[in-house]
Amino acid sequence: MNKECDMNIGYTLAVWLLRIWLATRAIFTGLVKFQGKEMRFLPANNTPEEIQFAKEMQALLDAGESVQGAVEVNTLKFAFMQGLPKAGPMTVETFKASPFMPEFMVVPYSNTLPFLLIGLGIMVLFGICSRISLFFMGLLYISLTFGFIIMEKTMGQDSAAGAAFLGVHVIMIAMALILSKYNKLELLPCHKLPLCNKLCK
Repeated sequence: MNKECDMNIGYTLAVWLLRIWLATRAIFTGLVKFQGKEMRFLPANNTPEEIQFAKEMQALLDAGESVQGAVEVNTLKFAFMQGLPKAGPMTVETFKASPFMPEFMVVPYSNTLPFLLIGLGIMVLFGICSRISLFFMGLLYISLTFGFIIMEKTMGQDSAAGAAFLGVHVIMIAMALILSKYNKLELLPCHKLPLCNKLCK
């Protein structure tokens, strides 16, 4: 193995690590926004009778009845989806009140944020037009950074810390873009798509 080939393998492994980290970060940040708590009745054991009894009790819980022995569990559901927190300094209402954020944009942004994070994360992970998906992921993190910046009056140092934290994400995306010519194992490379062919040459 010559020195140049050895270096190329190192760069390829580096860009894979960046892709995996950035994708994991985006996908699970998006999924967490669908997380909530609900009451569940769990079977004491896995016998058919216990499983059937648990299903009947769960049906009562779903109907709004109070059932003794039910426990609160974390689960993922579309009903729990919230792009921005319901409480704290960065809620929908807080951003609506900001003079820097057009009110008509806040709710659509909040509603699409989880899907954008998951979608871009999947694209980066599987290598679907990696350079373009990385670029749009960077823009998404910049938009989140903007949210921290305009909340500086109410959040103080937490605002600066949040902006700096997202800045690290953008730097990692920039590094992945710099190393993009060493990117391998892409499901759909950029040059295969007519729309972004010119950008990726």
